[in-house]
Amino acid sequence: MVYGAGPVGLMAGYSALLQGASQVFVVDRHRDRLRLAEQMGAIAVDDSDGDPARQVLDLTDGRGADRGCECVGYQAHDPQGAEHPEMTMNSLVNSVRSTGGIGAVGIFLPSDPGSPDRLAQDGKLAFEMGSFWLQGQRIGTGQAPVKAYNRRLRDLIHHGRAAPSFIVSHDLPLQRAADAYERFDNREDGWTKVVLKPEMAG
Repeated sequence: MVYGAGPVGLMAGYSALLQGASQVFVVDRHRDRLRLAEQMGAIAVDDSDGDPARQVLDLTDGRGADRGCECVGYQAHDPQGAEHPEMTMNSLVNSVRSTGGIGAVGIFLPSDPGSPDRLAQDGKLAFEMGSFWLQGQRIGTGQAPVKAYNRRLRDLIHHGRAAPSFIVSHDLPLQRAADAYERFDNREDGWTKVVLKPEMAG
């Protein structure tokens, strides 16, 4: 299961499907992104409909997901817009089965002075360590070793086994970069991934 249906989360879910996962759940609340998750074969979970961990447990007969991936990071926020940096990590603890694995791919900072959360200001989270320990879960994190995977991914695309371009919503000239970033950052409907092409006429 994946928390976050931005470009990173969608690619995490897509990668799980390519690796043979029988079910992939993608949690978000933006309908355009959840539609993309469904189009690639994942099960969309709208966290504005209720506790996403409970929804995943209900969808798995109480077992939880075998693996979970955090693709939101320190800017995680509830449906009302309040920031809760710990929210997605704790939701993973509650929705991944005992002895399951958790990957933290979203960005967490060593310090975030502007955060409304006092712990996050110092790069810390109110993490449900007790539940995590009791369930014997594992966490892996860090930046992706891109060079270790790029040739294999290139070949999957070349031979038609993978088609990740489905997340690209716009091909735009470089002159529109600022506008594109603003629209993406505002989570405007339909702005999921922008490819900037310097040779394209403005």
